[in-house]
Order: sequence, then structure tokens, then C-alpha cells
Amino acid sequence: MSFQKIAGQDAAVRILQDELKSGRIHHAYLFTGKRGIGKKTTAVEFAKALFCKDEGIDSCEKCLSCRKIEHKNHPDLIITGIEEGDSIKIDQIRELQRELSYKPFDGRWKVHIIEDADSLTPEAANSLLKTLEEPPQYGVIILLAEELDQLLPTVISRCQKIQFNPLSVKIIEAKLLEEGYQEEDTKLIARLADGSLGRAFELIKNEDFPAQRKKILERLYKISELDAVSIFRFVDELISFINDMDESSIFYLILSWYRDIILYNQGYYNEIINYDYLEQLKLSSQYYSLEELISIMELVNNIEGYIKSNVKKDLALQVMMFKIRAKKVK
Repeated sequence: MSFQKIAGQDAAVRILQDELKSGRIHHAYLFTGKRGIGKKTTAVEFAKALFCKDEGIDSCEKCLSCRKIEHKNHPDLIITGIEEGDSIKIDQIRELQRELSYKPFDGRWKVHIIEDADSLTPEAANSLLKTLEEPPQYGVIILLAEELDQLLPTVISRCQKIQFNPLSVKIIEAKLLEEGYQEEDTKLIARLADGSLGRAFELIKNEDFPAQRKKILERLYKISELDAVSIFRFVDELISFINDMDESSIFYLILSWYRDIILYNQGYYNEIINYDYLEQLKLSSQYYSLEELISIMELVNNIEGYIKSNVKKDLALQVMMFKIRAKKVK
């Protein structure tokens, strides 16, 4: 792969290629944007171009350095990510610093990519800050993050920040078709991916997802008919679904239902995600005001944030579902 094969991130690639062309390489970059949109792929391709013997604005994909990157055994490219729990620990940053203290084995640069940089513990972030303040001449550190507010402002200020944008439905669908998936599957999955190609592949490869989606949408459609016991059972199902896949996919599916009701009410039928539920959306649109739908979407976003902050999933989801049920006008 080279920069040419990175989909939908032309602006980010252009910035990096301009720096390669000028030779003004920053010693710390912060790639920010949602998961699965190409941040890590771009970081690896940037490293490959830095190491490439052609010394151009893209990799040749033929030289020994390029082949080492492709085979994931280049000694000067090190990737750090979460190893246990839900955070990057200070010991991992100390190991990165130790590795960075050695000069490159095979060229001019040594590149360290830190995945999930927004999960650095405070101790790890402060330790990394020292390296960002006084990096070795040959070192390039690339931080990948979704949530900037989880990073120290001092860490952000010492990096060249590059924003990665969500991918269009058309790009995601084309990529899925390239991989041999059927058009009837790719159309829906591309819409449900929320701009993330990585999420699209996770969903389309998950054989249980169609049944899980059906259960969730049917429960939401009949939310006013669910008694307390049924809501508790629904929450148990949601938790099991979350354990099977990225929790953001579940929350986006819930949000998509109420977003679709708004779009149906406004007549934007071509923008509806769950287009195979048009009849149910039509009926649901009669029972909610715009203000109620907006408040439900705000509620779902807030609950997702609480769960990411390690609030108990079952309690948070139970509260969410009871509040959603209370919103529906009978």
C-alpha cells in the first residue's frame, strides 16, 4: 500500500507529503479523528515514506525498507498500544523512551506510533511530555487519538495536529465492494458505519449483527409496550451485544433510529439509514415531537459518555431505556 490507496483523507495526506517534499519533518504528530478512518494506516505509510530509499513524497513499495514495513519487521518502526486494561501505562512509555534513546538501525529516522493516545494514564502522559519537549533529532512520534479532551493540553501543543475526517458512505461502500461483499449488504453497512471503514468491516464480518440489529430496532419501535421486566431483559441483551462488538456501534444504531424518525418527519427519505424499516419509522413519526427526539438523542449521547467513563453499563442503560420509554406519547 502507498498514500495513493488511503481513501478519503486527501487533506491529511497532502500535509504529510508537503513535509516530505520540503524535508521539514516534525518530531511529534497528533492524528485525530474517529476510530477506523485511516489514522494508523496513514501513520504507517508516512513511516514507510520516511524510510524509503527513494526519499520522495511516497514509498516505492519495492526497496528493502518498504518490504520490511509491509512484513511488519522494520526495526525502526515501533507501535505502542493498550496491552492490558483500558489504558497505556507509564511502563510502556518508559520502554518507548528506552527504545528511542538508541539511534536508528537502518537509516535516518526512528518512528514510534502510539495508538489510543487518549488512553494514556496521567503518569504516562506526563512522562511522554518530557520526550516531546526534548526529542532526539532522529525521532518521530505519532499519536493517534479520538478524544482530544482526554489528552493533556501540553501534549497537544507540542504536536503537529492533523485532522482525519469521517469517510463518506460512497467511499465505504466502494471499499466493501472491492473486498467482494455483496451490494445488498454493503449499502446498509456503509450507512451504519458512521464514517468508519474499520467499523464497516467489523459489522459486515459479524454474522450475528443482522439479528442483533433486528432485535434492537424492534425493541425501540415497541418501547412504549415494554414493561419493567422487558426493559431489564432488553438491557441484558444490549450488554451482550456490546461485549460482542464495539459499543459505539450499538449506540450509533440506537441514535440512527431516532435520527431516522426526524428525517422521515422532514421528508428526507433518501438520507434515512434504516431504510428497510420505513413503515415502522412512518408509524413512529406520529408519536414524537422534534423536541422529544432531540432530547432522546442527547440522552443516548450522554449515556454513551458515562459508560466510556466506566459508569456501570447495566444501570446506565436501564436509566436510558426507562427515560426513552417515558418520552413516547401514547
